[in-house]
Amino acid sequence: MTIPFILPILALLSTDVTAALFESKKKRKARLAAERAAIEAARLSKLFVIGRLELERRWVYAGLSTLAVVLLALFVQFQVKRVQLEEEEKKRRNNDKKILWDATERNENGKAKILDVVVVGCGLPKANIGWFHLMQLLQMPNVQIRAVVEPYYLDRERCPHPPPSFVDFMGTLVDMDIPCYYHVGQLEPFRRPTLCILSGRTSENPKFFRECLGLGATHIYLEAPGAPTVSQLREMKTLADTRGVRVYMGYQTLAAKYVENAVALSRSIPNSHVFFCHNDTNQSADLHKIFFRYPEGLLRSMASYDLAILVSQYKVTANLIEKFKVNTNRLFSERKTFRNNAQGKELTDYSRVAFKITTKKGQHVSVMADRCGGLVSFAVVKNHKGEEIRRFESHDQSEVSGVRRQIKEDKEMNRQFIVQADDFLELKRRIVTGILSGKDDARALELMNVVGIGEGIDVLILADYCTKEIDAVLKAGDGG
Repeated sequence: MTIPFILPILALLSTDVTAALFESKKKRKARLAAERAAIEAARLSKLFVIGRLELERRWVYAGLSTLAVVLLALFVQFQVKRVQLEEEEKKRRNNDKKILWDATERNENGKAKILDVVVVGCGLPKANIGWFHLMQLLQMPNVQIRAVVEPYYLDRERCPHPPPSFVDFMGTLVDMDIPCYYHVGQLEPFRRPTLCILSGRTSENPKFFRECLGLGATHIYLEAPGAPTVSQLREMKTLADTRGVRVYMGYQTLAAKYVENAVALSRSIPNSHVFFCHNDTNQSADLHKIFFRYPEGLLRSMASYDLAILVSQYKVTANLIEKFKVNTNRLFSERKTFRNNAQGKELTDYSRVAFKITTKKGQHVSVMADRCGGLVSFAVVKNHKGEEIRRFESHDQSEVSGVRRQIKEDKEMNRQFIVQADDFLELKRRIVTGILSGKDDARALELMNVVGIGEGIDVLILADYCTKEIDAVLKAGDGG
């Protein structure tokens, strides 16, 4: 009776259940572990595990998507705000300039009476151009010196023991209530229209340029050539244009009467040929010092003033040159190499050079620059046949006697300052007068024979072109 009752129950049991009822403990333990591992793997597949932190994947993906949307929205808002700030800053600068000019003392005609000037790169008395600019500016009634910056001799770390002549000069400036600093950043932002005279080393002027722009300079006088490279000078022009700052180049030779007279006569003669001869008063024995004092080279220093005449008065640029001819006679062109044993450096440059340029427009202009040519420079105007029409000299006989007397009486003074004193002063007078009268746009600069930074770039390009052409003809130590 019991067997029929048990058989249906056993039939209902599956093979797996039966196996489970009769499996050993060891097999059962392994089976359960495998089941738990499978369940855990399935659970972890839906999670991101970071250390002890477990995050569900769906929520992580949702969070990342939300974050991306938020970041994108913030980026768009940032760009919009940046554009707004740039526009506001542009308007602020324009308003600041208006406020500066409105706050400036004016005469009965509504024109400003006095211009604030800051000299950067003063240098040593009687030796450096910054000092000479300062001395002339102090004599100008429409100029007020707001500050003087000397980055080397006033820096105790770089120059712990400045020369006595410099110390005495700084004492004089302090007595005149003129602040003196060793860094442009020590100055307060300019609150009035301000002209900054940059007379530092060519390699340092781009830095001074940016610093003065940051302080709010409205005008900048940049000592030639302005920067070591064309690209740097272009960057400086872009910065100045962005801020609406007028930049003048220190090519004072264009203010010389003999140059202006020669240019005027040449323009009145069809197919004329003009020859500019720029002489300096150095001695041959001192050439090695001159070479290392002006490492940028003759074409970028002394001769660049004559190239500035070609660019500004005759519109001669490197891309318009049809023919370039070097006078290889040793009396006119000479290339030398000097070695500075103390510095372990060797430098090759020209002691003198002469060349003629013929442009694609048929213009004929010639230049000679001689570091040891004497104190009289001149310009010769010729007709189309090459016949001399007139010769214009920088100094007549009485002026030559006066210059020589001054050189003899003050042997410490840089001779260039004595020889070209009137030209330096006239250029600054034209610039200051133009600023105060509000007549300093591009057309006004052209009428005043003042070179702007745009033409300064063309001068530097032309200097590099001439250097390349002359190098291809002359050999070191051989004039031809």
